[in-house]
Amino acid sequence: AERESIQQQYTTNQKPRSLVTITMAKRGSSPEAPKGNQYNKILVVLLFAMLAFNLYQQNLMSMGMYTPSNNNASITGQLRSTGLEEEDEADTIIQRSYDKSYAHILACDEGNPSGKACMKKTLDYFNTAGNHTNNIPSIPWWFQTLLRDIQDNGTYGYWHHFFTSTPAFNFCTIGKVATTEWRRVFCKLNADDCIVDPKKCGKRMCAWRTHKEMPEDAPWAVFLRDPLERLLSGYLDKCYKPKVRRLEKHCEPNAVFNPIPGIMDAKSNKYPSLLNQLEGKDKQMFAAYVDVLPLKWNVHFVPQAMFCDLHQNIYSFDFVGKMGEDFMFDLENMANQFGDPLSEVLNSSFGYLDHVNTGKKNTGRDKNQHSTHAPAKVQQFYTAQTVRRGLELLSIDYVTLGLEVPEWARQMLRNDVS
Repeated sequence: AERESIQQQYTTNQKPRSLVTITMAKRGSSPEAPKGNQYNKILVVLLFAMLAFNLYQQNLMSMGMYTPSNNNASITGQLRSTGLEEEDEADTIIQRSYDKSYAHILACDEGNPSGKACMKKTLDYFNTAGNHTNNIPSIPWWFQTLLRDIQDNGTYGYWHHFFTSTPAFNFCTIGKVATTEWRRVFCKLNADDCIVDPKKCGKRMCAWRTHKEMPEDAPWAVFLRDPLERLLSGYLDKCYKPKVRRLEKHCEPNAVFNPIPGIMDAKSNKYPSLLNQLEGKDKQMFAAYVDVLPLKWNVHFVPQAMFCDLHQNIYSFDFVGKMGEDFMFDLENMANQFGDPLSEVLNSSFGYLDHVNTGKKNTGRDKNQHSTHAPAKVQQFYTAQTVRRGLELLSIDYVTLGLEVPEWARQMLRNDVS
C-alpha cells in the first residue's frame, strides 16, 4: 500500500516546476463530434499529413540535415539548419535535461518537508528493486549520483544559514557565491555577540549566526549566480592549481584529480596519471572535470537550487539578488530594504558604493584576494560542448530559480552549429 501511495505521488508530481507558470484557459464551447462521412474526411486529411511529414523527413536525411544518430547534434541545431527553429539550443538542453532528471523529484512528506528528506525519498524510490516494471523512466546516472552524494557532502549543513538581529534577517549562503565575503559581513554585524561572550565565537572571534534571539518572522535573503559562471569559479578555486587539489581535496573524484601516489597497475608498474596530456591545457582540463565531476559531487558544484531547499521555496524569500553585472546595485537594494547598519558593513566588504555612484558594472576583473575572476575567463576555459554539459547538469537552477542563460554561452552554441 505504501508503494502504491508513492507511485501515485510520483505520477502527480513529475511535471516540471518553474518560477513562472502560465495557465491557458479554454475559451468557448467544444464543437460537437463529427458524424458519418466527416470521420472519413478527417482520416484522409491525417493520412496525407503523415505522408507529407515522412517525405519531408526523408528529404532532410538525404540532404544531411537530419541525423538522429549524431549524438552531438541537438534538436534545436537540426531545426536551426532548416530555418524552423523556435527556441535557442540552450533552452532545449535545459528543459530536456530537467524533464529527464530533476522533474522526477518526489514531493516531500507532510511530516518531514525538508529537501534532504525529499531527495532521500526519491533516491530510495528509484533504487527499489522492480521499479522498472512500474513505467518509471530511468534517470540519468549523474542525477542518481547527485541524489546519493548530497545526503552527506555538506549541502544541507547548518553553515549555509547565516542570521543576524542587526538588522534582523536570515541569509542563505551558497558555495562559490561570495561565501567568504558574506561570512565577513555577518561577523561584523554580530560583532557585539563576541564581546558579550567571546567563548562562543571561536578562535576567529566570529559569529555568523547571532546568539541573540531572532524574530520568528525575520525575512530571508539570498544571492544567486549564473550556474555556468559559478561552475567555472569552483573549478578555478578548487581544481586549477595542483597544489590546491592536493591540500584541499575538494576537486573530486580525488581518485582522478588527486590520486594517492604509488598506485600500481596489474603488472606492478606505477599507474600513470589520468591527467597526462591534459594538465596545462585550460579548455581540455576543464572539460574533463565537468564530464567527470558527477562521479563524486562536491558541495561547491552542487546546483544552487538544492541549498536551503530553494528549488521548492524560492518564492518565500523576501530578497533575491544576483551576483552578476548588477551585483553592486543589488547590494544597494538589499541595504535599502533591510536598513542600517547593513549599508556600511556591505560597503566595507564589497566596496559597492563606488560602483553605484559611478554606474560601474561588476565585470569580474576587480581586485579581490579571494575572487577567481570567473566572468572574465569564460572564453579561456569554456567550449560549446562544455556549455552543453554544464547546462545539462545544472538545469534545475535555470528552471526553478528563474536564472537566464548568459548571452556568451548562447552565442558559443550558435557558433558551434555547422
